[in-house]
Amino acid sequence: MKIYNKLNITFLLVLVVTFLSGCSKDFLDEPKNTAGISGDIVFTDRDIVQAFITGIYARYKGQWDDDLTNDNLPEGEGNDSNADTGGLYAMYFARTVKGNDIIQAPSWFLFDYSHENRGTTFRRTSFTWTFNYEIINYANVLIKGVRESPDLNEATKKEFTAVAKAIRAFHYFQLALEFAPNYNNDRTVTRIPIYTEPATVESIGNPPSPLSDVYNLILTDLKEAIPDLPEDRLGKSYINKAVANGFLARVLLVTQDDWELASSAAKAAYGSNASTAVVSSNWDAGFNDLTDQDWLWGHFQDGSNESNFFWMAPHVFMDHLSISFLATYVNTNFRDTFSDTDVRKLFQDIYDSETPYREFVTTKFAFSFESDVPLMRKSEMVLIDAEAQYNLGREPEARDLLFALQSERDPNATLSSNSGSALMDEILLERRKELYGELGVEWFDAKRMRTPINRDDVHRVVVNVPADSELFYLNIPQSEIDANPNMDESLNQ
Repeated sequence: MKIYNKLNITFLLVLVVTFLSGCSKDFLDEPKNTAGISGDIVFTDRDIVQAFITGIYARYKGQWDDDLTNDNLPEGEGNDSNADTGGLYAMYFARTVKGNDIIQAPSWFLFDYSHENRGTTFRRTSFTWTFNYEIINYANVLIKGVRESPDLNEATKKEFTAVAKAIRAFHYFQLALEFAPNYNNDRTVTRIPIYTEPATVESIGNPPSPLSDVYNLILTDLKEAIPDLPEDRLGKSYINKAVANGFLARVLLVTQDDWELASSAAKAAYGSNASTAVVSSNWDAGFNDLTDQDWLWGHFQDGSNESNFFWMAPHVFMDHLSISFLATYVNTNFRDTFSDTDVRKLFQDIYDSETPYREFVTTKFAFSFESDVPLMRKSEMVLIDAEAQYNLGREPEARDLLFALQSERDPNATLSSNSGSALMDEILLERRKELYGELGVEWFDAKRMRTPINRDDVHRVVVNVPADSELFYLNIPQSEIDANPNMDESLNQ
């Protein structure tokens, strides 16, 4: 594959600017980037391995080339980075604007919004493929280096191998979501190659594997990683046992074949007590502080020397009250699903516009150069647990979990009396209300539940996406087909 031919096991050891500690933002001195550190050095010392892992997380916020094909240009001429290919958050926001609840102005992400961004040579396709496979390769490098190190003790090896497997599982899950139909449509479909060893300059791309094999690897990696991951971590930008359990719970929402494990994984992530887990001080405070106890995992921004803090979605697109892109609006009909006493009803008509799609903006996200970005929250895990209880036939438990969140957000909330499909619909609506703008929950749920996305007429671009439509996944990049002899054009027909 293309990216594998570009990478080798001479590392670019990127040391992150900030380490987070506990529930406060504490700092270590900023180490300098060091190029060309060999594996023989990296895997001799725990602290250097940890720095390598920190560098992997830093890539989640890295800037990526526009077309990802100009890497042979002279130094300083090969980076045409754009806001919609900026790392993990950009992939999440591309999903966000594909639904009905959020409306994107003709700005960044406009082709994602109009479902016209899945072509084989488009930067959305190339970025999403390249970003995830690069991180997978780093995870494979980490596993091999730790395993073969004569200098690291066994406890350190187990911990860092677990971190690497959790990272690898997370990114194969993203590839499965982005480049394949829903798991329960056709588990035999072959679109995604599997790599469990590091790439070298001599590497030849693997053939694509059945989707069932991809999910088996994801689930195996997570189930092997979770017991060996620590609870403690350097900060909330790092993966620990709770975050990996959150990964597992999300995957099981897609496979829908082990609701008991989905519930136990969600509980392990949020801490079993739903009423305390959902408490948050971020609502009406900008939703930009990962020290909030509800946040499990997030991007930390230091406000001074991050490489792309001025692009960081969702804040810089959704905030219309500060200097930003002023690009994202809220569907009036979605706004109307919130009660007037719900703390999440943070919508304003600031433009007095006669253009329907510009009627409401949200103040959920306040942009600044220090805006942290949510990637996983305990409240999401409580709602996953509610869905699991519903599917296990325990509707009273599902209603109680739903009410734990609803009553925290709205003092006038009452315990749901819904049952059957009406209760499931209520859980899905609550997911949209709680998580809008964060990770593309509406798109994610429509894909896994095999339901359409139908847009209201208030949208700038009205496009309806049928259930199981090919619009729910991207084409394989042409660059991959050209570079990998085991991939061919028929995958995109």
